[in-house]
Order: sequence, then C-alpha cells, then structure tokens
Amino acid sequence: MPKVEHENIDNLNAVLTVTLEKSDYEPKFKTELNKYRKQANMKGFRKGKTPASVLKKMYGKGVLADVINEMLQKELYDYLTDNDIKILGQPLPSADQEPQDFDLKTFQDYVFKFDLGLAPDFEVQGADEHTTFEKMVVEPSEEMIDEDLQAARKRNGERKAVEDTIQENDMVKLEVAELDGDALKADGITSEFSLLIGNNTNEELKQTLEEKKQGDKLKIDILNVENGRDEDYARRYYLNLDEDEEDENEDAEKAFNNEFEATIVEVTRIAPAEMDQEFFDQTFGEGEVTSEAEARDKIREQIKGFYNSQAEALMSRDIQEKLLELNPMAFPEAFLKRWMQANNEEVDEETIEAEYDNFEKNLQWSLIRNKLVEQFEIEVNNDDIVEAARRRIRQYFGGQSMPGMEQIVDSTAQRILQDQKQVEQLYEEVLTDRTFEVLIEKVNVEEKSVSLEEFEEAVKAAQAANTPAAAEEEE
Repeated sequence: MPKVEHENIDNLNAVLTVTLEKSDYEPKFKTELNKYRKQANMKGFRKGKTPASVLKKMYGKGVLADVINEMLQKELYDYLTDNDIKILGQPLPSADQEPQDFDLKTFQDYVFKFDLGLAPDFEVQGADEHTTFEKMVVEPSEEMIDEDLQAARKRNGERKAVEDTIQENDMVKLEVAELDGDALKADGITSEFSLLIGNNTNEELKQTLEEKKQGDKLKIDILNVENGRDEDYARRYYLNLDEDEEDENEDAEKAFNNEFEATIVEVTRIAPAEMDQEFFDQTFGEGEVTSEAEARDKIREQIKGFYNSQAEALMSRDIQEKLLELNPMAFPEAFLKRWMQANNEEVDEETIEAEYDNFEKNLQWSLIRNKLVEQFEIEVNNDDIVEAARRRIRQYFGGQSMPGMEQIVDSTAQRILQDQKQVEQLYEEVLTDRTFEVLIEKVNVEEKSVSLEEFEEAVKAAQAANTPAAAEEEE
C-alpha cells in the first residue's frame, strides 16, 4: 500500500512525501498493458496476440507513467481530504525532487516529494451586528421624476415637422450645393441628407443651426458636419457620391470643395406621447399604471431601486474592505509565487512581483467569502444561474422591458449556458452577490440621506479606486 508522510515546515508550508512501491503499481501496470494487447493490431501478429515484450518496449514507459501519475494524484488528494488539510493552489513538486526515470527492466520503488502552501485557519471577524456600516439613501426629487416621465413620453412620441427655431435633438434635412468662393459652383455637387442635432454635431455648426429654422440658408464645411467623420464618410453619406464617381476623381487632389451652401428643407421634432392609457401600458406594462399620479409613483420606485442597488454595491465594497482589515492573514509568499509561475509559464518573474499584492488580497477575500458561505450555509442552484444569465442579457437592452424581449432573453441565455466557463463565472457572481446579501442582513446598517451630487461623487471615487492603473496613466 502506498505510504504518505507529512512534515510541517512552519505554519504556512508543509511537505508531503509519497512512496509507491513495486507491489503498489505493478499489478495495475500489467492490467493496463494487457488492455493494449487486446486492442493491438500490429503487422505480423494476429489481433490481440502481440507479445507482451513487444508492447512493453513500444508503450511500456508511457503506460507506467500514466499508472504512477494516476495513483500519485489519488494518494495525494485522498490524504489531504482524509486529514482535512486546507491548501492554497495545488501541490508543487519539491525543488529537490529528482527526475524519475521509469525503468522497465527492473521495477523499483518511487519516492515523490511535494511542497504544500497551507491555508490559514481562522474564524471571520466583523460579520455580525457589532460592526456598523453606512448606507447612502437618495430620495428622488420631483425634478428627477419629471425628467424620467418626459423622457418616456419622448421615447414613445413621434416626429412632427416644426417651423420654429431649431433645438437640440431635432432632425434637420439639408439640401447642399457646392460653392466656388461665395457663388454656386457651375456643375458643382448637390445632395440632400438629414442631420440629428446632438452631441456629435460640430459645435460651431450646432450653434449656427440653433439660430435657424426651416427655409433658412447657411454656409457649411462639409468635412466638419459631425465630429469624427472623415472625407470618405462625407462622400458617401452627405454627398451620396458612389464609387464610380470617386474613381473618376481619384487623381485629383480633392473631388470637391469643402464649402457648401445648405438650405434647411425640413425640421422635425419628437412630439411627446399623450399621457393616456396606451402610453402607460407601453411604458409600465399593461394595466400597471392608469394615471399620471401612479406613473410618477412608479418612476419614483424605479429611481429609488436604481440608486438603492448602487448604494448597496458601495456598501458591499466597504464591507469587503472592512472584513479584509479585520481578518489579516499570513501567506506562504514564496510558494504562491512559484504556483503563479507554474500556472502562467509565459509570465515573467517581474510581472508576478508586480501583481502579487493584488493576487494576495484577492486570495484573502476568497478565503473569507468561502468561510462565510460555509458559515451561513449559502447555496446557489441551477435556477439561480439561469436567472443570472437572463439578467445579464436584459442589461444588454438597458434593463428595459419590450414586447417579445423575454423570448430573445431566454434563447440567448440558453446559448450562454452551453459555455462551461460562462456558467462557472455566473456561479461565482451569484455566490458573491448572495454572500453580500446575507452580510447586509447580519451587520448593522445605518442609512444616511445624501443629495444626488454627493452620491455621484461617492460612485466616482469608488470607480477611481477600482482602476488605479488608469488613474496613474492619466497623471
């Protein structure tokens, strides 16, 4: 029977020595080699009749290596499980472990030594009512509710022609004609296109247009209509030049002058939807809301829910930082760096040194979280993972409910769930969320009313703290 010896180097490191004697592995080796014999179909021998000596010469070393490795892994993890030894990462071959040469002529005893990084033994401190955390509360103002209600009316409104001065978000149809100086160019390019007045509109042009209305004329630079558009875009979408026309002018320095006269042919603006039952059903779901007062209450709930989820996320971050502070741990640094290197062979030592502190902090939190999962008996089932996948898809649509959307959500979620890596990621997300939900129930929470501006500043500060590298680059 294989023999396992355990030696503690200190509180953080240990060595396991596994001895496999000839009598431990030889019977298994012969059984596995015999399987090859039954399946072998080699030239000069009938199927299943290849001499054992031939098979041993051809496949023996590989078979023996597989047999010993399988027995070795079983002995290692059975010993760790039976003795309840908590380790970090996986066992690593000891630095003084000599390479093994599997000699088929004389079976011998094999000795393997493995270094272990020991997980610290601890009980989580701070996960109870004696620890207090602050939760920010944003009370929606009437102005915020007004803005959301008007935005919903515009989303469900329709565009109508207007004759007054152009405003933000108006759609402007322009007829343009190429200029030669201040006069229209003979045989110059003419075209027609529509422009949405918004953040992407060239600022100087935008200011000029917002003083104009239908029927007015103005001079524009066709290459500076919208930010980030190049000459090729202007050709295709403003001037409607097809490829043939471009080819004819490819030897010219420019196919057109930049300056064009633009005539405002039409201005359309979204007319907000009437606050009738059709609008309420489209916006909040059929029968959910029947009056403006109910609509405002519904929006208030939605806004509070949005900020509450963000506030809980901020508090969860504070809880995590506090638990890290209250539960300091010592780790086998040298072992963990070796383990990082073994699992990322392409990463150099300099990178590992630079990333080690973050790695150790994440490891510390992982141990705390896992201990809390065990302590509070937190579970995640398949339905939780499926719903997490659906929630992720809904977020792609901005969280808005639209007719027929759930069918798309379900089909897309099922595709995601076919990917084992995504399933594991979803499991971890749900487990972490569930852990924080339980923690928020266990600790003492004090609510603090803050303004929207104060809350947004806190969110920005948290985001900046999570991206130190980006902050350093900006500096």
